[in-house]
Amino acid sequence: MRVKRILAAALTLTLVCGVLPAPTLAAEGKLAPFVDVQDPQVAEAAEFLRLMGVVDGTGDNAFTPDRILTRAEFCKMAVELMGNGDKVAAQMNRTVFRDVPSTHWARGYINVATQVSGTGENATPAIIRGDATGLFHPDDYITTAEAVTILMRVLNYNDSTVGFGATWYDGYMSTAASVGLTEGLSLAATDTVTRGQTAVLLYNLYFTELRDSKDTYLTSKGGKEVEAGILLDVDTTADDNSPAVKTTKDTYKTDRELSPSLEGRDGKAILDANGKLLAFIPTEGTTQRIVSISSVSVTSITIAGGERITVKPETDVYQGEKISKWESVWKDISTPAPVTLHYGANGKLGYLFFAEKSVDGVTSMVARTNPNGSNPFASMADGSYTMFKNGMAATATDIRQWDVATYDAGTRVIQVSDLKLTGVYENADPTPSSPTSVTLMGQSFSLLPSAWNDFDTFKIGDRITLLLTSDGKVVGAVSADVVKGDAVGVAKIDGTDAEVELVPSGLIVSGKVSSGSAERYDGQLVTVASNAKERLSLSLVSGSNAKSDLDVAQRKLGDQEIAENAKIYDKVLGGEAKKIEYSDITQSIVSKNKISFVSYDYAGRVRCMVLDDVTGNAYQYGYFFYEQGAEGDDFKDPDTLCVRQAPKEGGAQDSLSDKGTFLGSIRSGIPGGIALSAHTSGSGSNHRIVATVTLQSLSGVSRSAFNMEEFTVTVAGVSYPISNEVQCYNKTTKTWFKSGDDGKDGVEAARAYSDDLTLYYDRDPNQGGKIRMIIVP
Repeated sequence: MRVKRILAAALTLTLVCGVLPAPTLAAEGKLAPFVDVQDPQVAEAAEFLRLMGVVDGTGDNAFTPDRILTRAEFCKMAVELMGNGDKVAAQMNRTVFRDVPSTHWARGYINVATQVSGTGENATPAIIRGDATGLFHPDDYITTAEAVTILMRVLNYNDSTVGFGATWYDGYMSTAASVGLTEGLSLAATDTVTRGQTAVLLYNLYFTELRDSKDTYLTSKGGKEVEAGILLDVDTTADDNSPAVKTTKDTYKTDRELSPSLEGRDGKAILDANGKLLAFIPTEGTTQRIVSISSVSVTSITIAGGERITVKPETDVYQGEKISKWESVWKDISTPAPVTLHYGANGKLGYLFFAEKSVDGVTSMVARTNPNGSNPFASMADGSYTMFKNGMAATATDIRQWDVATYDAGTRVIQVSDLKLTGVYENADPTPSSPTSVTLMGQSFSLLPSAWNDFDTFKIGDRITLLLTSDGKVVGAVSADVVKGDAVGVAKIDGTDAEVELVPSGLIVSGKVSSGSAERYDGQLVTVASNAKERLSLSLVSGSNAKSDLDVAQRKLGDQEIAENAKIYDKVLGGEAKKIEYSDITQSIVSKNKISFVSYDYAGRVRCMVLDDVTGNAYQYGYFFYEQGAEGDDFKDPDTLCVRQAPKEGGAQDSLSDKGTFLGSIRSGIPGGIALSAHTSGSGSNHRIVATVTLQSLSGVSRSAFNMEEFTVTVAGVSYPISNEVQCYNKTTKTWFKSGDDGKDGVEAARAYSDDLTLYYDRDPNQGGKIRMIIVP
């Protein structure tokens, strides 16, 4: 019985939020639920009974849940529930009770309820009786005891099978409680019963077992409970275009609306005798957690608040109806991103579910006035919601004028963004008079409906500011004279063509630049402006050096916090700025002299930081290698250098890094690293080597020295972090070990091959050093 009670409770608590206003459902060809029911338990019960044909409301899609029921009204519901409504007409001419004349509207229902239903073991006794004087009192209010007694008789209980008590109803009431019929109700036996309370009673009945049977009342009427797998879409169509929901196991037709918040849940489908879905029951014991992802790796996600959650590479990922493994999709996750984490009954992460979004389903809004501590976006959500700004947990006090928000009804998440981009309005599609996308700085941006009217006042060539979601959709637009965006990013330049990846958004803008820009700006952090169509104006970021040291453990730059989703870059001299994770910084303190650029968000937190050769990650590591090259090869001069590395996927036995012009002297064939300029020199393919590092060795290291969970190795009492891009080489076989996305595969392979390893590191761990190469001698 316990299983049944949990099942009913799960239905009540999780599915009611799917009841939508009548006009919406009617427009989709679905039956309209009751619009006057606010209590979640009652709403689910009433909707379920409507689908089962037991109740039809009181008119105008109303259920009137607070009206007290008469004995006649309850009798009608019980008869309909039993499927005996077709017998009513034939019973209208019989007189069973003197106080139920032929003129009484419920005479047929009352008469049917006095009859035995079915035959043999399936026979249901008469479910009502009169009083000692032969009267029924049809218009008296029904009591809890009377209602419970009728329903227990529907379940094949009678006076002799429920026990006895001080009053006639004690046995019925105690047995009803033990089988779960009165679950969720707190009513005394002599209390009257409302329509809402009756709905809960009748609903419970469907999930209560018949006396001396393992069948619930639902299954005895042809209904089913089936394992449905994971609910993928609550708003789809079946093959005949009728409304349906889709799971990983099947597509089920339905006449009801389920909440989008159920998408991603694993559970059971409750079906009627025709196979139509009545409800979806999430699996008992499972839990969900909605978070916003700030950063990702092949083995983890970091969420708003800074918490790091381990995700095994083989973990299932659901993106709408697409099913993948984490190891194959993590690199494509754009942050910030809301995701629902699903945990099994064992408390372990089972899978991740990303709600599938469509432009038509997005609710969006611009804060066009100063909120002054209020939340202008609260009206987007009907009831409770979770809110993030720029991927971090937010409250009303974090909202500023010109912020934008989108609301996802499935996850009940409001995503706020302060991303702005200012430039020349270059183009519109399909037409400037009614654009659905616009072009700015060489990038096409989709317009959400909230932005359509804004473009009535702009023409091609105007300087405007786009108000963007974190994934680059336009929620609104204003003149550049009203507000301007702060565009900073890393430049990639080829001739006079430039692309800039903006930070922290990751958006790409492009355009023409002057012919002399390549050497100066390629690979560097720049500010971006656009004052003419299809042209970019770049300048190196400057004047934003850190004023204080970085306390790595405290995540503070002086008094300023480091934002959870801050973008961090490391670069060597004039080399390319390489994006790194905050966790790549292994020092406890980074001197302010080693921080060349800092920018801040609306709350004064560090949102972007450029380090000056702090982590060593801006180098490429391997064996130093000079190559003469074949005749005609641009790379044939003796003053060019690269490193031999593990092969790229599908590559040869050795892979060569990018080539660089090197004016110094270094011995070929020893382990080391090179840092290259971003731009190639002249018309050739060579970069300029801006720095080299010769690796230091640790020999005779055993496999037991490694801590693979922490990804460190301890030698002579010193703990060395291992780089995620560690190069692992087998001198015996002259082959490289495949490292995998996080480097662990290669390390495990080297440890398995030998218990005598040589390790190479770039600098002491307290100076940011890591193990860069592992060699089997």
